[in-house]
This record gives sequence, structure tokens and C-alpha cells, in this order.
Amino acid sequence: MIDLETTGFSWVDGDRVIEVGVIMLDPLGAPTGGWTTLVDPGRPVAATQIHRISDRDVAHAPRFAEIAGLLATSCADRVLVAHNLAFDSYFLHHELLTAGFDVGLGPRAGVCTMDLAGHYMPGVSRALDPLCRAAGIDIKHRHWALWDAEATGRLLRRFISADPAFHRHWREGIDRSLAVQWPVHLTDGARLLPRCPPTSGHPDDDWCATCVQSQQRRLKWLGGWPRVLAARLRRA
Repeated sequence: MIDLETTGFSWVDGDRVIEVGVIMLDPLGAPTGGWTTLVDPGRPVAATQIHRISDRDVAHAPRFAEIAGLLATSCADRVLVAHNLAFDSYFLHHELLTAGFDVGLGPRAGVCTMDLAGHYMPGVSRALDPLCRAAGIDIKHRHWALWDAEATGRLLRRFISADPAFHRHWREGIDRSLAVQWPVHLTDGARLLPRCPPTSGHPDDDWCATCVQSQQRRLKWLGGWPRVLAARLRRA
């Protein structure tokens, strides 16, 4: 499960990823781990009124190339799931290509919960907010990548539990995702900078800096931020 925050809507016009949220799920949609980080886009952030990320927030964040290995390891041999998969996969493809890796990630290489909603929740707008309201899912911080990914994961779990043949019905996207060749040899040295909770402010220029050392901890990392989300994932 992945969610991205970006500087805008067009990778063609130079928009870049500024936050990544990843939650790993088992085949039934239960969470097994996750991680998040802000990303330095190498350009002005823009669209701060939507995602509330500023240039100062990303000043000490890793570049996408620095987290590409961790992202690849998190996605390898898993099914890529996102709400509006085409948007996220295009940005991922562009960022990976800029980092020197062409993984052939297409807009249908995975499962899109926005498309699933048309099948499992007909009559409800396919935007994430109304879908979550209809499903009784609370999004603590909207347009925070990890919180949006968590809410999307809960939505996916609802769809899986409602359909005993879910994996057969969506086999085409699952197979496409599993066929993606991720560069899984670049995991060492991943440096993560999660976003602070809104009430914490910015105590220093190096606020919230964190470095995750071991591969096992990287792939399981939920950390102390935000503790409420970590608890929600354990209960899910």
C-alpha cells in the first residue's frame, strides 16, 4: 500500500514527490509494517495549502534516490496498491527513472482501490474522503501520506473481506504488479525523515531527523510517529 504527496499533478511539467507513505499488508489486508518519510524534491514545494508541507519541512529530507532502495525492497514480490494507482505509479516510474532505474512500472501494474470502489461501493463517489466516510473509516490527518495509505489499506481490507474470490477477480493487476522488476539491492543507508505531528511545531532546523539502520527494522518500522497510527495498525 503506497501513497504519495507531490508538488503538483504533472510529472511531465517537473512536479516531484515530497512525501512517501508505505504500509505492507498480508494477503487478507492486515498490516505487517510500514514507513514514511518526507522527500526533498530539489525544487520549490508548492501546493502547501493542500498537503501542508513547506520548503522548510523538506530542507533536511532525503532525495528520492536515497530511499529508492528501501522503496524497491518494500514493493518487491508484493502487489502495489494505491488509491488512484495510475497517478502514483506514473510518479514512481518518473522518480525511479530520474534515480537511474527503469522498472517498467505502468499505470495498471497493481490494484487501484479507486477502481475497486466502483465495483464494491457503487453509488458512492470514488474519491477517498467520501468512500472512507461511507465505510466508517476515519482519516486522522488527510493528505499525510502514511495516514492516507492506512485509510486506503482499511478500505482494501473491507473489499477483500466482502469478496471470497477477490484475488481471482483482480488477478490481472496482481500479476502485472508481481512481474515488476524492482532493484532490490539498494537498501543500505536509507535515511528517513517523517513528518512531525501538527502540534509539535518545528523546534530546530533538524527537527524529527531519524535514521533507520538495519534492513529488518526498515521493513517493519512504524516508529514512535505517530503513536496513534502505530496502535491503529496493530489493532487492524
